Amino acid sequence: MKKISKTQNYSTLITDLASLIEQGRKAAVRYVNTALVATYWLIGRRIVEYEQKGKKRAEYGETLLKKL
Repeated sequence: MKKISKTQNYSTLITDLASLIEQGRKAAVRYVNTALVATYWLIGRRIVEYEQKGKKRAEYGETLLKKL
């Protein structure tokens, strides 16, 4: 059986810790991106609701469609 030196164990530990940190960072980026997309979507939804003023379509849309 091979004997593993303390240096190899320490090196493996450092590599494993670095990997955990990197995985955590990637997970955090994914979470933040998801939260930002949801936030921007909600902002867009609020703007549309404001422009429509409770109607099915905003008035400017009718004029735009006639022009097109």
